[in-house]
Amino acid sequence: MLYPKSALYRRILDQVRALPVIDCHEHLTGPEARPKYKEPIAALTLGYVQNDLESAAFDIPRREIERLMEEETSTAEKWPVFEKLWKRIEHTAYARVTKLVLQNTYGEREMTLAALNRVAEKLAQMDETAYFRTIDEANIQAMLVDVLGWLPQGLGSFLEGKKTFPAKWRLMISLPYSFHPVKPSSETFQAIGRLVDRQITSLDEYLEAVYLVFQRCIERGAIGIKDQSAYERILDYELVPKAEAEKQFNFLLADPRRGLGWPESKPLNDYLFHQFMRFARELKLPVQLHTGHMAGNYNRVDKTNAAYLASVLELHREVRFDLFHGNWPYLGDLLYLGKNYPNVALDLCWLHIIDPAYAIELMKRAVLTMPHSKLHGFGGDFGDAPEFIAAHLQMAQQNIAAALAGLVEGGWLEEENAFQLAKDWLFNNPNHFFNLGFEEI
Repeated sequence: MLYPKSALYRRILDQVRALPVIDCHEHLTGPEARPKYKEPIAALTLGYVQNDLESAAFDIPRREIERLMEEETSTAEKWPVFEKLWKRIEHTAYARVTKLVLQNTYGEREMTLAALNRVAEKLAQMDETAYFRTIDEANIQAMLVDVLGWLPQGLGSFLEGKKTFPAKWRLMISLPYSFHPVKPSSETFQAIGRLVDRQITSLDEYLEAVYLVFQRCIERGAIGIKDQSAYERILDYELVPKAEAEKQFNFLLADPRRGLGWPESKPLNDYLFHQFMRFARELKLPVQLHTGHMAGNYNRVDKTNAAYLASVLELHREVRFDLFHGNWPYLGDLLYLGKNYPNVALDLCWLHIIDPAYAIELMKRAVLTMPHSKLHGFGGDFGDAPEFIAAHLQMAQQNIAAALAGLVEGGWLEEENAFQLAKDWLFNNPNHFFNLGFEEI
């Protein structure tokens, strides 16, 4: 049974829902960047549910799927295809997020054409006030936001003080696309150099520029590093001799028209990653790493197994690593890393809506196998759609309550122990790990 019917479960869930939350991972850029949707199907299929719609659409032309996300196509035109696909996916966890948004935000319980037409009437009310109110009502006290690699105006606008962010945001420095892309070019390095008014002429100069950028990001409020290179490469980072990396770096620097592909660029990419981990140690920055399942379809999940990171975790013992997404579907490998390495925490961001049953099992087994202080219970992992973050949090709260109720009913925990674990997972653990400075609850 996924969610128990017991009074114990209801009591724990009520307690969990009342707790303040630290949201450990988002991709927000601000209310001004939120899409101004007027068409309800486009508004309700933001984010991951699109992947399920595509996965269910083998017999439907791709152009028909793309039209579902378009504003200029009417709801009536979309409905025949959307209704067919919705019936195929409506019981997935991604679809449940959409159901909760449909209910919580728009007051509709069923996905019908008539309901969607009523949703269209309410979309105009989604203004900046609603954006922040939704986050506040979810009792989210802080959000770790991966935004610095995605700014429309570039990282420079942030460093120059031209771009500021809401008070609840805690900013992460995004590594892959700005600092060590898997397919680098000379422009990659010169772009970082320009941030500190330098022309890059060597690998050493590039690393000095990166370190300066990191320092300036910290001065402007950044609290950590985030790397999602797993989307494009295997998580096997070898210790590469500097001369080997420098040869590739110089090859690119010598001609701005050159580039490197994958896996050709692996020596340089590996070398830079280890250098950035050394910077993280010196600057006392925690590091968030994508592991396991990836957004989109047609991905190769075997390259993203956190088990490949073992040598990194063992070498960089003074760096705190926050491993993402429950490493889905490699549960045992992740539990081993959490148990074996003192500098590792497990982050359940996104996991609650990838596979709720897996999330519940992971939390239960984590209590049995590793210190419970090393688990971070929630991260929405959405873009500028607070209503989807709040719906995801609802599901996470259910999963946390189910895991804890199971441990109490199984005789492993007392009920008061369960409530303390919920406090730690949702607030105290990430507060301590990321040095956020809140008072412990």
